[in-house]
Amino acid sequence: MRHLALLALSLVGLPAMALTTVDLYRSEVILDQAVDNADAKARVEGMKEVIVKASGDRNAISNQVVQKALKQNGQYLTQISYGDLNGSQTLKMGFSAPHIRSLLSQAQLPVWPADRANLLVWLVEEGQAERNIVWEHADSSILTRMKQEADKRGLPLTVPVGDFDDITGLSVSDLWGGFALPVGQASQRYPVDAVLVVKAQGNSVRWTLYDQKPATVGVTRQAPITGSNNGADAASKMVNQISDYYAKKSAVVVASESSETLKVRFTELNDAVGFFTLENKLKGLSSVAAIDILKIQGNQVTFNIHLLSSQAEFEQEVKRVAPVVQLENAIEREVVPPVTVETGLSRSEDLAVVNAESNDAEAIQPVTVESLPEVIPAESILQFEWQGKPYVYTAPVEVLPEDANDVSSDIEGEALDSSTSSNG
Repeated sequence: MRHLALLALSLVGLPAMALTTVDLYRSEVILDQAVDNADAKARVEGMKEVIVKASGDRNAISNQVVQKALKQNGQYLTQISYGDLNGSQTLKMGFSAPHIRSLLSQAQLPVWPADRANLLVWLVEEGQAERNIVWEHADSSILTRMKQEADKRGLPLTVPVGDFDDITGLSVSDLWGGFALPVGQASQRYPVDAVLVVKAQGNSVRWTLYDQKPATVGVTRQAPITGSNNGADAASKMVNQISDYYAKKSAVVVASESSETLKVRFTELNDAVGFFTLENKLKGLSSVAAIDILKIQGNQVTFNIHLLSSQAEFEQEVKRVAPVVQLENAIEREVVPPVTVETGLSRSEDLAVVNAESNDAEAIQPVTVESLPEVIPAESILQFEWQGKPYVYTAPVEVLPEDANDVSSDIEGEALDSSTSSNG
């Protein structure tokens, strides 16, 4: 029994994995009861938060593909419920991870993996009389804002608990003076990936980020990252800058993929103007993420359409915004022609012909093998006939000034007078 107790204690003392897995696809938004359709607007805001958190890009919500998807947020929602936050009613939402990742790839936006660096935050606030270290459960408006912004960005933060080891292991002067070695030594008891030291004075913050394991802080020559921010939102700005740094460091752009793609052919496109008009209309559809041109043959164009919604919704949108008539689907079955292969020279005793006079074997003939044609499975292609009016070039008409006729008359009159005078 004693051995089991010792084993349990030893397991408790082992450091956990530092990288923290962030729940990227949940959000909670306060409902604004003063506006119409409060739930609908909250769903949009919740999806925006998830997209920023998953991509690591604050500008992701301005992407054209994302803007279309926000209008169809119901396709991405998996859970929805009501909650309460500080006395205000909230809407709690869960979104589909595969669908959000697919949306980011369609929009060519980065994906910031859910396993993220955990930062230990040493926060020192300067008051009127003294400076104090802010511990995990302290009542600090700066720490609250930091946590709120870090939650929106999906940046894991760990705040020292402020127990006996913390209080005796590090002093305010060590933090304020920027002494890296004692900071690193005091931080080693926490399983984190980096250490952030923040010094707050009123509405300004100065910060130093040691993007390295605590055991190497103050030991190696790796230079820290520093910055400063001012204003009422200084803490939020700081968290956003650090989040941008880690997102840029770890995020990747995944090759474009779609939850559903569709091949669509348009016929009777007899001029370039019609083609570009059609292409722009397709790109503007809310059901379309992106389009690829597969083939142009005669007056027909075949597209590969990356859909944000169902095929039925796409068909309805096309017929609503473009001058087209839907035709029967085309069935294509591509057959690869047979290939003739020469296998080289071969000889069989049964086929050998012996020339009695010269005792030479008959020349060996190459054997030709014709492979069977390869048949690719049939494919259905959605078809529309373009009904747009053909482009007609109109030559520009030269317009004379309003007084051109008067000037012409004056010139003719002067010429006539001159002619009369000379005759006289």
